[in-house]
Amino acid sequence: MNRGLISTRYARSLLEYAIDLSQQEEVYQKMKTLSEIFWEVPKLREVLANSSIQKEYRKKILFTASGGDVPSSMEKMADLIFLNEREELIQLVTLRFIELYRERFKIVLGKLITAIPLNLEENRVFKSRIQKMVGEEVELEPVVNSDIIGGFILHLDDYRWDASISGELTRVQSQFKKIESVDV
Repeated sequence: MNRGLISTRYARSLLEYAIDLSQQEEVYQKMKTLSEIFWEVPKLREVLANSSIQKEYRKKILFTASGGDVPSSMEKMADLIFLNEREELIQLVTLRFIELYRERFKIVLGKLITAIPLNLEENRVFKSRIQKMVGEEVELEPVVNSDIIGGFILHLDDYRWDASISGELTRVQSQFKKIESVDV
């Protein structure tokens, strides 16, 4: 059994169905929440696949882990997954749905590392500038790391832009080492 193929089929069907019902954004947000919960609570996958627990209880657990009320398209997909006894694939379906959604709506995922947390306005301005540069929608995961001293480090797909003070200090130190090795 190819779990990747099966989970992709479920995820693609959910995306298309959600789009037909204009629920794609809401389902996307629920799937992102569910994905985070899977990482925070590793036992969730086992509980959802545990056939000794009634299906209705497992669905309630799934919907609660998704953040509460779920759109009808997501509820129908859960019904289908439980009917076909594919509960062990829910996490893979969730991850694949998020990937397909981002591909479909041209969303670039990034990580923004700063020395201090940005407020909402600073985050909005930064995101807007990055979107203009890349020409696509950008989702930024904020990370605070005081070790960078100031500035920022931006990861977008395979690209890394280090505009941090610690990065600049490292580059200056590297230049001094090159000068020292030439002088010897």
